Amino acid sequence: SSASQRDARGGRERTSGVMSASTGTRGDAVGADDGEGRGSSPGTPGVHPVSCLTRAVHYPFLPGMASCFADYLGMAMLTPALPYFLSDLGMSATAVATWTGAITTAQYAGAACGNMAVGAMGDAFGSRATLSATLFGDVVLFAATAFSKNVVALIVIRTLAGISSPLVASLHYILSRATSKKHTLEGVNAYSVSVNAGYAFGSVVVGLGYDDLGWFGLNALSAVVAGVAMVTVLALVKSEAPAKRSPSVLRALGELPSLPEKGDETFGSPEAKKKTTSVWRTGAMASHAVTAVNVGYQFMGFLVLFTLMAKQILKWSATTLGWSFMAIPIVNSLVMYYVIPPLIKRVGVHALITYSSMGTMLTLGAFAVPAVHTSPAGVMLVTVCLVLCVVTVQVPNQMRIKLIADAFAPRAMGKITGASRVCFAVGQTLSPIVVAVLYTIHPSLAIGSMFLAVATVPIAFFLCGQAFFVDPVAKEAEGANAA
Repeated sequence: SSASQRDARGGRERTSGVMSASTGTRGDAVGADDGEGRGSSPGTPGVHPVSCLTRAVHYPFLPGMASCFADYLGMAMLTPALPYFLSDLGMSATAVATWTGAITTAQYAGAACGNMAVGAMGDAFGSRATLSATLFGDVVLFAATAFSKNVVALIVIRTLAGISSPLVASLHYILSRATSKKHTLEGVNAYSVSVNAGYAFGSVVVGLGYDDLGWFGLNALSAVVAGVAMVTVLALVKSEAPAKRSPSVLRALGELPSLPEKGDETFGSPEAKKKTTSVWRTGAMASHAVTAVNVGYQFMGFLVLFTLMAKQILKWSATTLGWSFMAIPIVNSLVMYYVIPPLIKRVGVHALITYSSMGTMLTLGAFAVPAVHTSPAGVMLVTVCLVLCVVTVQVPNQMRIKLIADAFAPRAMGKITGASRVCFAVGQTLSPIVVAVLYTIHPSLAIGSMFLAVATVPIAFFLCGQAFFVDPVAKEAEGANAA
């Protein structure tokens, strides 16, 4: 029957996918092609466990996911443990708040300095060399953190850890393998899930093991995980030999010239390319950069604020704080897979950023009320709302990296990814110390700084000529919609 013939063809295609993955060619991993760019489910009935493992190992985004998981795990163990570690050193409450902000800031300051270099390294040398080199830096520097009990030394070590962070290389690896708008969203979600998993695991370890493992044990564990991620990259990411990829991926990697866009003078059309000489001077890139700074500021600012409030206002223990951190990755993951995809399909990327920015401002306005930020229920409710708002800005803004690169600079996706992460790191660098210092004056001032940061997003869209509620027409989007 025709159904049997289709099943037979599907079986041959799956077998072909296994053979392609076994050759080690980049981007043609097992389970990577189901017609939509998604991997087939490893839990399909009747599939041998070895086949399931093969699909998991050759999932096209796995090396990038492992790398960002390891890096964020190191940060997740650092931030909630710092106030308790510094208190154990005999510091006052004011000194604990100040040094927590300074040490947390140091890593993101390093990232702001190193991200562009890491992105350029990815364009020049490929993912295997870049991911393994940056992960080796994590191994060494996380181990050094475990041995350090001096705050100045910690600032130096975490600054170097930021410079060698593999996050740009991870996101570049993932985005360069995306084959459509839908696949790009899947890749960004895979990246974000790894981030959330790092935070979740780190929070659990701090909550359960801080009293037993201590400062040394926590950071030594993060160094070991970074080592495992480095081995994963070396084992799975092969040489940068040409592989069979879709035209959009080849354009993104610079192996094919970019295609002109149609009917839109603000996003990659021939008219726009005549008027602009560089992607860095486009309104799309400028508005993307401002949004990335805001997301970084909100993300780390709230983590520092939440940690300080939990310890000093709510009087939570390290164990309670560690478990409460679980709310962040849980909400993040639910939002990414059950909220963001239908919203992007319904309203688009730009509209989602606009609505979520407005929601963030409303949430922060409520959080500034003392009755809210001094009660456990108020803090946890705001945590859920802020995570919902911030992640629905972050994910569509990360999708814009690929759309901007495809439209304006397909040969420089690594540099654009690096620039985006630099902007994100600038926000992460500024917020911990600014929020911590303002918090020592009054918590509402710290919250107010976050409100001002998110207000820059709609202002940037307006000044840069970007539509608030309508996405630019791009070839990539047209192809995804056609599919």
